[in-house]
Amino acid sequence: MTTSDHRHERTERLTRVGPGTPMGEYQRRFWHPVAALVDLDTWPIKKVRLLGEDFALFRTESGKLGLVTDRCPHRGASLSCGMTDGDGIRCAYHGWKYEADGQCVDTPAEPAGSRLKERISIAGHPVEVMGGLIWAYIGPQPAPLLPRYEHLVIDGWNRSTGVSHLPCNWLQVAENTLDSLHVEYLHMKFTNWARAQRGESPIPVRRHARVAYEAFEYGIVKKRMWEGDTEDSQEWQIGHPLVFPSTLLVPYHAGWVQFQFRVPVDDTNTIVYWYDVKQCAEGETPNPVVPIWDNPWQTADGKYMPEKINPQDMMVWISQGPITDHAVEHLGESDRGVSMYRRMLLEDLERVERGEDPRGVIRDVAKNTPFIELPVEKDVGYSLAGAAASAMYAFPERDGTEIPLITAP
Repeated sequence: MTTSDHRHERTERLTRVGPGTPMGEYQRRFWHPVAALVDLDTWPIKKVRLLGEDFALFRTESGKLGLVTDRCPHRGASLSCGMTDGDGIRCAYHGWKYEADGQCVDTPAEPAGSRLKERISIAGHPVEVMGGLIWAYIGPQPAPLLPRYEHLVIDGWNRSTGVSHLPCNWLQVAENTLDSLHVEYLHMKFTNWARAQRGESPIPVRRHARVAYEAFEYGIVKKRMWEGDTEDSQEWQIGHPLVFPSTLLVPYHAGWVQFQFRVPVDDTNTIVYWYDVKQCAEGETPNPVVPIWDNPWQTADGKYMPEKINPQDMMVWISQGPITDHAVEHLGESDRGVSMYRRMLLEDLERVERGEDPRGVIRDVAKNTPFIELPVEKDVGYSLAGAAASAMYAFPERDGTEIPLITAP
């Protein structure tokens, strides 16, 4: 096998997420956010696509949640086009009813005394609510614990989430986290080029002095030191993590962090939840619900938005194509974080194939209680706020408006 063939085979192994694929079986060992709780406020049923499979997510009048296979086994109609009834969901076509575990409990058009329903079932999957998001697990039983990460569950913080629908593979989204140098080039130098086209003044640009990547229990911690900083900087001493399989936790300044949950819809589509967590001011009461807002990657007329940080990232992810082929890449020393990530993912695929849990799967209640604290910078003066905030000069607030970021001296 040639090097090119090997890289192409590795691409297939790392990117394909459907049932029975190595990455699909790996991803099914984790809980994934599939909706915001408020998504069900205006309509109690929502079609969900996750890891190449279609599901009907529903909430009954009593508040019970369910996630079942979207296809009714009677005539194949979509259950996400159906209706809730009691603690279950009914197909709109002929009224067959399914409980949250997928068992059919009523086939109303059949003769009295029919036992057909006893032989009919579809897959039903565990769902839980945490941090205003609905999480689903579609893997083998017994299900692991839903990880209680600190900023998802602690009191006294406001939360909101942006949503982006991206026409590309999940891996080229997640790998961005382990590509430290892109901040300097994409978010600073490219930003200045875009601003110059409009006659706007440049933003400050800094250079990386050192970068490091360290494996830890839940994934990889990314660290950087800018030229002019010392080794005492929190970005170098603490850093922030990529939580496997693909979640980024990044701070913006004191009292404001963001999770980026990258959810594989299928091989060529990804949903990103940009989940903001901001500490309440003294006397402020947290929002009773977690609102959602659209975080677009293009304008209404289909153009990229090169002046904003999130659309910059999404631009380069999508521009790689639906699935970028590793066989035609030329990685360098500056890409060692990406290489490390791929290597660790391949190791975890082998763990799953041996019947073991991959890193980051939690089954110990004590470890999950009261919450899991992840490594993340807390100092308001840490360098990313000072160096990149100008490139992030506007950030979508939960109500769709934009607010300026605080730029450190």
